[in-house]
Amino acid sequence: MTINRRDFTLRAAGLGAAALAGGSLLPAGASAQSAATANLRPGKPFAGRELKVLCVVATQFSAHEKRAAAFTEATGINVKYTYIPFANMRDALTAEMIGGAGGFDVAVVMDQWVPSVVNLLEPMDGRIAEKKIDIARYPKAFLQLGAVEGKQLGLPTRAHVQLLFYRKDLFAKHGLKAPATWEEVIATSKVLQDKEQIAGIALPYGKNNGQNLMVWYNFLWGRGADVFDARGMPAFTSEAGLKATQDYVDMLRTHKVTPAAAVSFTEQDAVNSMRGGNSAMVPVWWWVRGVLLDPKVSKLTPEQVGFAPMPSYAGGPRSTYINNWIYGLTRAGKNKDAAMEFITWVTEPSVERDILVDPAENDVVAVQWSNLRDPAVNQRFGGMHTFAAEALQNTKVVPYTADWPQMMEALETAMSDAASGGRPVPEAFRAAEATIRRIVRRG
Repeated sequence: MTINRRDFTLRAAGLGAAALAGGSLLPAGASAQSAATANLRPGKPFAGRELKVLCVVATQFSAHEKRAAAFTEATGINVKYTYIPFANMRDALTAEMIGGAGGFDVAVVMDQWVPSVVNLLEPMDGRIAEKKIDIARYPKAFLQLGAVEGKQLGLPTRAHVQLLFYRKDLFAKHGLKAPATWEEVIATSKVLQDKEQIAGIALPYGKNNGQNLMVWYNFLWGRGADVFDARGMPAFTSEAGLKATQDYVDMLRTHKVTPAAAVSFTEQDAVNSMRGGNSAMVPVWWWVRGVLLDPKVSKLTPEQVGFAPMPSYAGGPRSTYINNWIYGLTRAGKNKDAAMEFITWVTEPSVERDILVDPAENDVVAVQWSNLRDPAVNQRFGGMHTFAAEALQNTKVVPYTADWPQMMEALETAMSDAASGGRPVPEAFRAAEATIRRIVRRG
């Protein structure tokens, strides 16, 4: 179901302040406890056990830890989190996998790393069925990124989707609407560049851990192309794929609707360009909304910033490239049954919702349909989750493998070369294709 802005506004208005005051925004854990404990084993069979969770530093996981007292009260199981900075997290997961000492019972893993640490994680399909967890509550894309060879290695818990953020005040001033297509992005950008002397849209083309690919994926999918085919071989040099890639590069080189410096922009540079008042649009993760509205680092106010689903091509499906983290059971963990109790509890929709509507929390993450479409959640965040849900109905994912880091490097190099004019798009990306084919053959 597609919900437009007018429908959302009417629904949110119908919810009203009385509904919020009547209990939608409750103290941490208050609204989640009864629902979250529904599928836990009665009788506290694991009372006294201590679970150790290996976790990346993130506000959402801190919110989980703060609410874990409710889980302990219901089960007698204590939960201890060990937080690792993002830059060190993959090494920590690899060390735990290689060491195999069972130092942790639960691990939080990012989607791109799952195939390379597959031996760290215990397949959960049987336990998911035993606990009667309805996986249909998740968008398919989130589940795909937690599975390898048809085995579910964890349940989605933290994910980011892309939205188009734009200068709502400037759009209103010139009678413009949020663009639904890339063609409209170009036309709108040219109007704003002429009228306001700022760049139309900030896009990243510089090399930095694949950041110059993250908007490009949407161009591919919008034209009906893909990164890989069903056999796992490169598909981005198809006629549609090369046309989509040329479209992305042309935003910089031909249409010149980006900042000139975007040729070397990282994602952060693109965000900085908009929050500094130098660009009118930026397609980026939904968590960036908080950065764009933070008076300590941004010139923009809430009245100036709007957001919309990611554009596509005329007649093409909406998409959004996603980043996804899972909670998984470690193979070497000595408390698997107790750990599954915790994962059952922490991934309950009510726990996620409690964080989203808690005024003491500011995390925007929702990975479950009920919360993406929840009126109170959308009222708090201005309808952002409704737009994310719309894109998640059709979006694709990049099928990561253990060799993805090398493949990504070939692709981001090709994009950087094409954006800088070093090589034409077909030449740059056919070279990347040849490199990736060698990687696949090497196995």
